[in-house]
Amino acid sequence: MKELANQKAIVVKVAEEVLGNAELKDVKYYVGTMIEIPRAALTADEVAKEAEFFSFGTNDLTQTNHGTFA
Repeated sequence: MKELANQKAIVVKVAEEVLGNAELKDVKYYVGTMIEIPRAALTADEVAKEAEFFSFGTNDLTQTNHGTFA
């Protein structure tokens, strides 16, 4: 969650600067993350405090899961 909070702060700062310079301050955007490893999936409730959306990498989750228990 801390890493996402740090990255989100950077994204928001740059987006506000870019959109402000382009006079597009009313453009709505979201900051989210991709869930690709089991730990991220298991802690998604914590990550959701910072992420406005998730994209689940089901292929990566499946491969990691099968590799761990094979």
